[in-house]
Amino acid sequence: MKKLLFAISAVFIIGLYSCETEPVGEQALENIEGKGKKNQKNSSVQFDLSEDCTMNESTLFAGQHTEVGKVSVTESGGNYIVTYEITNSEWCITETHLSVVNTPEDFPMNNGGNPKIGNFEYKGDHECEKTVTYEVPIEKGPYIAAHAVVECVSSSVENIVANLPDVIDFCTTAFRPNNGDDGYFSLTIEDGFLSGDYGAWCVDVDQRLRIECIEAASVHSSLGDLPDEAFEMPENFGAVNWLLNQNIIGQPSENGSLYTGDDLQMVIWLLIDDLTDLDALAQGGALSNWDEDRVNELMAASMENGSFQPECGDYIGIILVPEGKQPVIIPYPLECSECEETAWADGCDFPGGSWATYFTVGN
Repeated sequence: MKKLLFAISAVFIIGLYSCETEPVGEQALENIEGKGKKNQKNSSVQFDLSEDCTMNESTLFAGQHTEVGKVSVTESGGNYIVTYEITNSEWCITETHLSVVNTPEDFPMNNGGNPKIGNFEYKGDHECEKTVTYEVPIEKGPYIAAHAVVECVSSSVENIVANLPDVIDFCTTAFRPNNGDDGYFSLTIEDGFLSGDYGAWCVDVDQRLRIECIEAASVHSSLGDLPDEAFEMPENFGAVNWLLNQNIIGQPSENGSLYTGDDLQMVIWLLIDDLTDLDALAQGGALSNWDEDRVNELMAASMENGSFQPECGDYIGIILVPEGKQPVIIPYPLECSECEETAWADGCDFPGGSWATYFTVGN
């Protein structure tokens, strides 16, 4: 009987102390679950490995269907050299995300089998670049997922400026069209990013340009770096940019007379060149329809706005510098537009519902 009572007491004591044990909290459960699942792959993700996507160069597609460039892989010193290269002049790179793994299941993915680009091992933000390169140890594996965010080069002032061509061909087709009100020259660019017809203005009186076609003139933004010693006062191009945006030709001046194209041309020379003799400038440039008061008014207003920065909807002065000839400036419209797309290097599909792809480095 004593043994039975002792056994019942023991059970009661054990039960009493068991009920007083602290329960496992939510944080503890998370820790236990994390430890148990660490480095485990998602068993629900099934890759179709029957498709061969072995290549050393993959086409980079934006928005699934627009070819904008390529991603190539070479080997050097135990590393892969992975290069994003934009070959479509209308696009540039603003972000990249790169993952290189031993098996496709090692790509960072969600439960649905779509890639989590934020968890890719290599990533970067870029200022409208045409080329981005990564070095990755070969031991990381042969499977590569290369993602990018690309923008139209016309999506911002910065992108437009960054994507100006280095050189361009153009033809001058008329001298002082419409008695100088439509430019010092009529100028045509046949091909490329700047193609179109322009009224061009001279920015240097020391050299000459005729009605002719020019090959390989260097191209410069009036907001950016300019050739050394090409202009006497390059710091005044901000004032020229302001002047190109005022639509002043045909508008009344303070004395009631109308501003002319010759007034505008004279002021551009005064801003950029170091000559100040108005009569000599007019004679050398064959200007006849100008007025000293109007020129002085425009000169003063331009200098007051020398820090002007053109924005979307404005004009930016693009400077063309032919070798050994008169440089000219053309007003280029900044017709910015929002244009951003995600891009993937082509290859095999991820098992999720997105159009994300990966490829395998081949020999």
